Amino acid sequence: QILAPLVASIQDSIEAIILTIHQEDFNKEESSQGSSLYMRELQSFVQRVVSTYLSPFQHHQIVLESQQELASQCLELFLRHVSLVRPISPSGRLRLVNDMKQIEVALAPLCKQLSELGRVYRLLRSFRPLVEAEPQHLADCELLGDLVPHSLALMSLFSRAPPELPSPHQSANWSVARLSKWLDQHKSEKERLELLNGALQKYQQIVRSQNKASFHPVYPVMMSILEQGLQYISN
Repeated sequence: QILAPLVASIQDSIEAIILTIHQEDFNKEESSQGSSLYMRELQSFVQRVVSTYLSPFQHHQIVLESQQELASQCLELFLRHVSLVRPISPSGRLRLVNDMKQIEVALAPLCKQLSELGRVYRLLRSFRPLVEAEPQHLADCELLGDLVPHSLALMSLFSRAPPELPSPHQSANWSVARLSKWLDQHKSEKERLELLNGALQKYQQIVRSQNKASFHPVYPVMMSILEQGLQYISN
């Protein structure tokens, strides 16, 4: 269809903007008011794209469907990268929560009623309080599996871990962009959990090789979510 190259180009640009979340400093102690730079860029980009390229065709069903698809993919990517941000201070978490509110504003030009996006929108709303929650609260969350993928919850806890427990992309010697591409190509929860397990196993080996007396407190919580996830997909 004629729109496909345009939509693909918009999608690539949205992804490039979201990736810049990792260039921002979420580890500051002081709280900053307002949304993050990448979020402001996303808002202005979406506004510009819709008004310049898409609004002339908005009475066409195919355009409305393409816009919904763009909004849905944007939310999926956004949640992925929110979960990969590291390091984060408590005020940085507040800023991320605010960004999770602002993304609804950013995507409004693409989709008037984000609730129409279904599962991914419910995931955004459900995941928002979990960004600030204590790790154990995440492990005990009743929405795990049914709405919040175990892999997403687990990925978000790497930011709570010590440097010896590297993030999944660091453990695999990948860039965060490469990890994101891998996740695009591996939708199955089993494969994703196996990748995350690799990073956890590496940490386990480091602790043992250094003869440390114990693991970091977040590690057993992460293992618990991993085990829950593996059990969930085997049922």
